[in-house]
Amino acid sequence: MESYTTNQLKAMLNKSSGASADEVRAAIRELKRRGEPTPPPAEVTGGRRKTGPLPKPKAQMMRGGMANGKPHMYSAGGSVEDKMNPGLRALQKERPDVVAKMLKK
Repeated sequence: MESYTTNQLKAMLNKSSGASADEVRAAIRELKRRGEPTPPPAEVTGGRRKTGPLPKPKAQMMRGGMANGKPHMYSAGGSVEDKMNPGLRALQKERPDVVAKMLKK
């Protein structure tokens, strides 16, 4: 911060400067070290987060259920049904073409 002029340091205290909060604090320390008047903390706008309500989080995927041994996710809720009972699952291992015809209906 020592390489900056006094005017540059004062400009860093405005929100339009794009300076981070750490840079703003360093600029204030440097101004005090130089014996320059520093503005009260209420007037320093640079490097601060906007106040007000936080933005809403994105909609998250909800767990929809299990089907064919795999979990399914849905953003709007809902559910998944597994149309295969244990006997049909065993048949699928032996004859997948028969099971495909049965479930095709």
